[in-house]
Order: sequence, then structure tokens, then C-alpha cells
Amino acid sequence: MSVEQNFHGIHFMLPTPFDQNGDVDASSIKSLVNGARIAKCTGVVTLGVMGEAHRLTDSERGPIIDTVVKAAGDDLTVTVGVSAESGHSLAARTREAQSAGATAVMAAPAKMTKPNSTSTFGYYEAAQEITEIPIVIQDLPEQTGVHLHPEFIGKLHEELPDAKYLKLEDPPTPQKITSVIEATAGRMGVFGGLGGAFLFEELRRGAIGTMTGFAYPEVLVSIYNYLMKNDIERARNIFYSWLPLIRYENSAGIGLAIRKELMKHRGFIETADVRSPTASIDIRTKEELNDLLNALDTNITDI
Repeated sequence: MSVEQNFHGIHFMLPTPFDQNGDVDASSIKSLVNGARIAKCTGVVTLGVMGEAHRLTDSERGPIIDTVVKAAGDDLTVTVGVSAESGHSLAARTREAQSAGATAVMAAPAKMTKPNSTSTFGYYEAAQEITEIPIVIQDLPEQTGVHLHPEFIGKLHEELPDAKYLKLEDPPTPQKITSVIEATAGRMGVFGGLGGAFLFEELRRGAIGTMTGFAYPEVLVSIYNYLMKNDIERARNIFYSWLPLIRYENSAGIGLAIRKELMKHRGFIETADVRSPTASIDIRTKEELNDLLNALDTNITDI
């Protein structure tokens, strides 16, 4: 199966579920992956920011990757987050993911007091020296403090053979998608993110899909499929009808906890617990979320 031919589409960003004791819940990981399969996603992404990778111990990473890869089988691609704070660590995590059977790796830039393009290029070069699978560059300046300009992204794509994809989370994303496509002559595949808040616009700007953890991934798959069929009106209507929940799920600071609450509501995970100091949600927020769900038509059999 060619990655280049089958990587387009919706990739479900997996949270890391925890059991009542606060340990990683492998059973719920399998349930999440199966949910992506049922939703007809292209693939899943594990150990990203939403997966609380920065809250996990090094010893927890390997078993999570193994569980996801096994659960995905031949049906779904598996992208593994390998972001690190040094090129050495990035290379080690890339090797681990590749050895476990990942389809691709995803890396945000390392944080630096004074970010500079030379150091950032060297960081990604460390992954290129190890990998035999595609690298997804994660453009996430809100978390990293590193701003990747379209021309620099073009340099990464041009000079590092496996830097084939970009996960763009630097708003305004529709406009930057256009700039990146121009800077790479349309040769780099660009994914959206940020909870799908601009999915409709991103796809119309030339994005090849999105990598996000919206708790109803089948909705995003439907929007993507209708746009691929050039049924713009149907795609727009579905997107706008679900936008209130997409908006609420994107609440700054508590978005992950809301997303986990929704996934628990859907039966994907056993608990909605997050690891401290990631913020949890309070009773009033749960009530607001339930009110929103009751107001939405969540009968999604027609999409």
C-alpha cells in the first residue's frame, strides 16, 4: 500500500485514555482506534499534544505505540508523535516508532529561548538521518514558540526527502495553507488541525485532509468526502451544523478534557480523566456540554 496514495483524508488524533488508577488504558486505546475505523478515517495519530505525550513517562510510550499499531492493522495508517527537545531524542523516538511499524512520524520544533532556522533545520535533519517513513512537520507555534515561515517549510520539504507533509496549526490556517502550497509548488501535502475549526475552508484552500481529535470523526470524514465529490453545498451544511460543538470542544485550556468527556459519552473510553496539571472540567461545563448535545441533531446516519 503506497503511503503517498493513501495518506490523504481524515486522521483521528487519539487522546491517551487512563483507567481509574491513572494508568494507561490499553482497552480504551483499542476502542478509539476501532472508532476511527468505523468512521472510515484514513488513519490515527498517537502521542501528539492531545495524547498528553508530555505527561507520559518514557516507559509508557512503547506499549502505547504497539497497542495502536496492532489495533490499526492494515485498515488505518498510524502516525506517531515524536516531538522532542533535542535532535538526539527526536532521532531515538523516530527509530522507536519506525521499528514498531508506524506509517509516519510527526514532530513539532524543539523549544528554544532564541529560535533560529539553522537549529530547527538541524533538529529535523536528525530525524531524516534515521527515518525511512514520511515525516509530518507540525507547525504549532502556540505550544513551541517557534514560527515556521512558508519559505522555511519549503526548504525542509525540498532538502529533507521524507519531510513530505505538514500539519498546520498556525492561524489563520486557510491563508497560510495557500502560502505553503505556493512555497512548495503544491508538492507538500498540507493537513489542517486545531479541532477542525476551519476544516471546510482549509480543504477548499487545498489541504489534503486534517489531523484532529474531534470526538465525532465521521462528521469530518463526511465533509471531506462531499468536498472530494465537489458537493460543496452539502459539505458546507454539515460543517455549519456541527460548528457549535467544534467551537465548544476547542475551549482554550480545557479542550482536551471536553473532548475526553465526549468520547466517554460515546463509549470510546472508560474515564474522561486527564493527567495533572492538564485542566479538568467542572460540573457547570458538563451541563453546558449536555445542553449543546441535546440541541444538536446528532443523528449522523445521513452524512
